[in-house]
Amino acid sequence: MERTRKVMSVSEAIRRFVPDRCESLAVGGMHMHNNPMALIREVIRQDKKIKRLITSPSADINADLLLGGGSVEEILTAYVGFEHLGLAPNFRRAVEKKTVKLLECDEPFLVYGFQAGAGGLPFIPYPKGLESNDLHKINPELYRFTTDPYTGEQVMTAAPIKPSVALIHCQEADPYGNAIFKGSEFTDRQMIFAAETVVLQVEKIVPNLAERYGATRVNVPGFLVSAVVEAPYGCHPTSSHTYYTYDEDHLKVYLKACKSPESLGEYLHQYVLGMAEEEYAVEIGLERLQNLTTRGVSE
Repeated sequence: MERTRKVMSVSEAIRRFVPDRCESLAVGGMHMHNNPMALIREVIRQDKKIKRLITSPSADINADLLLGGGSVEEILTAYVGFEHLGLAPNFRRAVEKKTVKLLECDEPFLVYGFQAGAGGLPFIPYPKGLESNDLHKINPELYRFTTDPYTGEQVMTAAPIKPSVALIHCQEADPYGNAIFKGSEFTDRQMIFAAETVVLQVEKIVPNLAERYGATRVNVPGFLVSAVVEAPYGCHPTSSHTYYTYDEDHLKVYLKACKSPESLGEYLHQYVLGMAEEEYAVEIGLERLQNLTTRGVSE
């Protein structure tokens, strides 16, 4: 039986596999690393609407840009920020103005939630002591308590998280969706297993992936992946582990642009709406991107 090739352009992948109103969209990456920005920019270009955006335990521009683009109704997250560069301006503005509903949770809720979703579990219990924060009081619809059948004590639980669609970055994949993380997996692999549909962006498509690295190194099975998009520098301005580091200067440009709706609109027109994704690297500058590659390898 002939295997199904899943390689397609970023525009086709988003058009085919992200509904115009997506019930729940998970975006991979952690902090300034491995954010699937090529896919995220295309979601904004195609004006897809997201009922619930779900992040990893620590989100960055992957969530903030979607919020700035007006794509999101509510967000399930523990943190959105730019580490040493400061707060996430669009996230903060949207929450303060209540234009987006915040479903605030702690990091274990997301970690355990993706694990439960991936494993088909009804919930995962928290370790004792983590229930002492107030998040279960602030968002009681997220948290439930149950009785430990072994001790009779009450334990807090995390519900399974099963995104409708997950946008994930891996470093390399073959044409059939089998892929490899060459750096940290964060919670991205659990997102893949938990989601109904997975769109994968990669730096490079490697036809003989299993032969090159060995079958045991290939840690994303192709049958879980609906589309593979080859997007060199597709994580920019965040990093892609083993390929390039994050572009701090561009992140500062973005944060400055987010200070007003007018300057944010100019940023979106210059780097998102005003071009196809294939033109993005040219707009940033190939020499600049290659310098990030050199630094990323040396670091």
